[in-house]
Amino acid sequence: MKNILLITNIYPNNDPEYGGTAVCHTFTSEWLSMGYNVRVVHFDSLFPRPYYWVGKLFYERIQAKTGTVAYTKTPRKPSRYTVDGISVIFVPLRKYVPHKAPSLRQTQNAFNYVVNELNREGFVPDVVTAHFVMPQLQFLPLFKKQYPNAKTCLVLHGNSCALSDFYPKSYQELIPSVDVWGFRSLAFQQDFEKCFGNDKPMFLCHSGIPEKYLESVYRDFTDGVKRFVFVGSLYELKNVDVTLRALHKAMEGRDYTFDIVGSGAENDNLHHLVEDLGMGEHVIFHGQMKRDDAQQIVRNADCFVMVSSREAFGLVYVEAMAKGCIVIGTKGQGIDGIVKHGKNGFLCKARDVDGLAKVISEIVSLPQDSLQQISKNAVAAAANLTDRKVAEHYINSICK
Repeated sequence: MKNILLITNIYPNNDPEYGGTAVCHTFTSEWLSMGYNVRVVHFDSLFPRPYYWVGKLFYERIQAKTGTVAYTKTPRKPSRYTVDGISVIFVPLRKYVPHKAPSLRQTQNAFNYVVNELNREGFVPDVVTAHFVMPQLQFLPLFKKQYPNAKTCLVLHGNSCALSDFYPKSYQELIPSVDVWGFRSLAFQQDFEKCFGNDKPMFLCHSGIPEKYLESVYRDFTDGVKRFVFVGSLYELKNVDVTLRALHKAMEGRDYTFDIVGSGAENDNLHHLVEDLGMGEHVIFHGQMKRDDAQQIVRNADCFVMVSSREAFGLVYVEAMAKGCIVIGTKGQGIDGIVKHGKNGFLCKARDVDGLAKVISEIVSLPQDSLQQISKNAVAAAANLTDRKVAEHYINSICK
């Protein structure tokens, strides 16, 4: 199987203002370097122009509340473009109501356009893999019929039971078009099995980190754990305020630092909270930094803390584990299953200040040899989550 077609509604588009995830592009780039022929279909919702005026006006507020990207513009015609050698077919789908499926007519017309484009270059997919439910699930039956020998896959990035919410009248007819199911976290897979069973092949579709981020590190923790760090966007869902309150409670009277790397709509609120709690001498705001530059701050930290309320899969956890940090992640979210509590890191509920304070207190009281073992286990886990290894696991899980 050499020809892979990936369909998604979120994909880089060479626009400097693009703020969406590059997870799909990371997979396709690795497959291309592995010798596969790769094409991408990027379906995007096209709303009336006033929607984009509102999106631009409330851009930061939408990001702060939901963590999603509010697009302020979308090309209004189908087009082709290339990103890092990946050929992308862009198809806008006209809509008037957010989170509603495109009409059957629109779906068929968009599908016909894609097939014509693929036929022009003689591309026949061996694999059609999709990310995100809407609108990809409604296209998979069409691809399945057009290319009966192709394996189909859908990777779910959120609550798996929401399939029936997106397609309340048709989900039972759409689900059989998927040959293999992928899940961004173990929690999503378990939800799916409860709602729809497990009669099809399934796999965990984690993201990876660049191999250059892996280091032969040995941490002796001679000074214990007293340097904490967070790296990410400063949105409400990241719960940095919870981390601040928990540190204030658990580390009172102790010598410690908390580096915050990132920017976002919660920046001013967090500064005010630090002032109110009297934590100014302990907390350092670094602002937005390039990914590679942030690695040095993580490297110097003892403990990485991020207890997001909603996180499909946070690569920053893996980057911190690769540096030998003691990691605290969110129980029941994307990193749960990679981080094993007490073995290679720790887990805590998202909005539980007391619970997080208890976990921090437990970590700082651990003996040196325990900290060293947890750190070694974290590095070993991260070594299995490079971009190349997860891309190989992804395509092999479908092809086998």
